Amino acid sequence: TSRKEITEHWEWLEHNLLQTLSIFENENDITTFVKGKVQGIIAEFNKNHDVKEDDDTDKFKEASSKFWKLFGMPEEEKLVNYYSCSYWKGKVPRQGWLYLSINHLCFYSYLLGKEGAYYLFLNPTHNVSQVLDAFYAYLKAL
Repeated sequence: TSRKEITEHWEWLEHNLLQTLSIFENENDITTFVKGKVQGIIAEFNKNHDVKEDDDTDKFKEASSKFWKLFGMPEEEKLVNYYSCSYWKGKVPRQGWLYLSINHLCFYSYLLGKEGAYYLFLNPTHNVSQVLDAFYAYLKAL
């Protein structure tokens, strides 16, 4: 993207969007309107240019749905990422999925009819190594 393109897009936003924003009463209404407008523009562009949604997007939606269901999380608890991983329990590794959300670190496995679902609340004052150490200690204690 060139500086010229960015300037053109910014000018379009100023011309077509900023005047409309003055009718809203609060920032939340403005944010909702702008997000909806941008999503609509992207959807229209994708439709006109025959752009398909990425398979990763569908996989992420599926993972989010599993995360909410497996751990009883509300849909407001946004999934940040998920990873295939395992941890050792006795002599057998537990293969499963590690889910990282805004407020939780969760692990789910299903092996030989045995289900395991564990989660840890993330405290924003802890750094990543503290969280991982605590989660490892938690799993080891099970």
